[in-house]
Amino acid sequence: MMTGPIPSQESYPLSVQDYIYIDNDAALRNLAEQLADTAWLAIDTEFERETTYYPELCLLQIANADVVAIVDPFSLTEKEPLHALLYNPSITKVFHSARQDLEIFFHLHGTVPTPLFDTQIAAGKYGYDNGIGYANLVEKMFGVILDKTHTRTRWKRRPLNTEQLRYAADDVIYLGQIYEQMVSKPEYPSLKKLLQVEFNKLTDPQLYLPDPARMWQKIHEARRLSGNSLAALQALAAWRELTARKENQPRKWVLTDQILLEIARKLPVNEQELTQIKGLNDQQLIRYGIELLNIINGVPT
Repeated sequence: MMTGPIPSQESYPLSVQDYIYIDNDAALRNLAEQLADTAWLAIDTEFERETTYYPELCLLQIANADVVAIVDPFSLTEKEPLHALLYNPSITKVFHSARQDLEIFFHLHGTVPTPLFDTQIAAGKYGYDNGIGYANLVEKMFGVILDKTHTRTRWKRRPLNTEQLRYAADDVIYLGQIYEQMVSKPEYPSLKKLLQVEFNKLTDPQLYLPDPARMWQKIHEARRLSGNSLAALQALAAWRELTARKENQPRKWVLTDQILLEIARKLPVNEQELTQIKGLNDQQLIRYGIELLNIINGVPT
């Protein structure tokens, strides 16, 4: 297992107080120019998705060994310099538990930034617990206990206070240090190919835009159905997935799993029968009723 002190001031001069806050296009262009030749970037995001299907990027933290920057996407009108930086194939993008961060970039740009390095995946190969959290890894590697006060911050709100920004900056300062220690270990060359196989899996579009035809498999109790009811549930779940994407709403805001199951069990064939579905409200009936009946009536009998 990897252990070691925090790098010295001489070798790693950054501290959480050193971050710069990017809230205008000129500052972003300057940052992109400053980081264009870096070998790696530590990256983290803060986002919200409680009221949307797609995660909404609220804050972006990036760092190398010399610079820590917190980028406010709501303050920018020209984001191309940031896109060019993140998608520069000469820069390794370092994440911890990258999937949710990569989902944001996938939906914004259609692909994920590569090459990438996930310190959570790598930590498992170095003897730490599989799936170890970022704060736990920082504590085990450096003996630093991170402040968790702002874990539930509503990152979409402005202004953000100094403590919130310092909390956000912590995530990339130590992430960069973790990465540098990992790739400097003597066992890294023998692990590199194995790790790359795992990192490549994170570039699969199916991770971020799942097949609607398979969404029924995520519904509890789905496998208790059979025949026409199962076929109906499969069609309903696929329709809900596509509708949630189109309307940018959480799936359960379109229809809950329980409503889908109830429709699939009872197979209503007209509006009167559909109104008897438990939990289906008038607004949903008006908005989706015809589509739901078309789905049910399209199921072979």
